[in-house]
Amino acid sequence: MKKLISTLASIPFSIFAQQFPEVPMCFQALKTILSLFAFKSGFKTLLAMDMRTHACAFNSEKPIVINRVGCRAWMAGITYRISLWELGEERSLGTCLVCPGDTNTIEFFSLKYPVAIQPGKTYYITRTYVSGGLNDNATDHVGWLSSKDGGSIYPIKQQSITLIHGFFSDDEHPLQSDSASNIRTSTLLPFIDFEYTLQCP
Repeated sequence: MKKLISTLASIPFSIFAQQFPEVPMCFQALKTILSLFAFKSGFKTLLAMDMRTHACAFNSEKPIVINRVGCRAWMAGITYRISLWELGEERSLGTCLVCPGDTNTIEFFSLKYPVAIQPGKTYYITRTYVSGGLNDNATDHVGWLSSKDGGSIYPIKQQSITLIHGFFSDDEHPLQSDSASNIRTSTLLPFIDFEYTLQCP
């Protein structure tokens, strides 16, 4: 098990999406749980898990389209690859190279092509270390996580999206990796996020 590196302030999750009441729901830009926070006892932020890929599994009750993906940098100047994967598929559904500079909030980046997500399937969003950092090695692979003392934080539901579990690996493709060092967890939530719109009928 990889070591937790430091423990910071207490935080919770907010399950409120960004709302634009003047337009139909299918045109609203919605964010997942990590985008908006309100302080609440029991949740804490960690800078941890020195593994190349941080990931989160999720599904959706309704058809959605993911337009932007994001993560929170633990230090500026590190390049990551953020990708979306469907369970059972060999290639990613969408990916982009990002270099977030904001260490306080999640920074979002547009996908070159929007990714359609369908109900009844399991997907992963991954943040994979590419280059940069203080040492350009595993010590730079850490990332922001959230946890709660005393137990599981999954499943986490907001709007149509349910986050199922966290996943950490030294491999880029989490769905094909059989490494003994892979960690599937119900207690750690990586600070990876996406913005989406509901598909109109």
